[in-house]
Amino acid sequence: MKRVTAACCVIGDEILSGKTQDTNSFYLARILFSLGIELKCIQVVGDNREDIIKSVRELSSMYDLVFTSGGIGPTHDDITFEAIAAAYDLELKVDEDTYRYFEKQLEKRKLKITKNHIRMTQFPYPAQLLRERKEIQIPIVVVNKNIHILPGVPALFKILLDSLQKRLSSMSDSKFYRNEIATKQDETAIADILADIQSKATEVKIGSYPLWKDKNGIQV
Repeated sequence: MKRVTAACCVIGDEILSGKTQDTNSFYLARILFSLGIELKCIQVVGDNREDIIKSVRELSSMYDLVFTSGGIGPTHDDITFEAIAAAYDLELKVDEDTYRYFEKQLEKRKLKITKNHIRMTQFPYPAQLLRERKEIQIPIVVVNKNIHILPGVPALFKILLDSLQKRLSSMSDSKFYRNEIATKQDETAIADILADIQSKATEVKIGSYPLWKDKNGIQV
């Protein structure tokens, strides 16, 4: 089995403006590493229809798996479903199961479903809807066989991504291992040594990462 590759498209003006720090791609990277799936690319785009279309088309054609984060809420700037549907000439269609879930949750609070709630139940169609755990009623929408559309709220992103781990682990038979060595040597003193080792061990990635603040030296 070949090594499985992945990419992430983080969507949101708040990320690009510096208002919000993206933590979802960091969490995704850690999960994929643990599953032996190689994350090759992270792109960040704003809440712009054409930018989202361009990004998902490009990533979907280049990598085995794509994960998007953000832009699937109830407000006017949440356009991820709309943009991805447009990217593949799909329609937006209300998913009845998700609609009923929202309706029941709102009834418990003595509220009625509104057009803004319905907006969050309109998914690109046709698409695959993954509900990997019964207690999670909000599906992961998969478009073009490999684009997994996830929310931007970190807690929800984590819950839904975690629900995918069993499915993702079955896709890869690779295992990644990380070994860290700390030294007080200056980076320039070991640069040639690391380059020589890297040239001989082409299946291994060697990096040098300076330690700052209260720590001296580097970590390899």
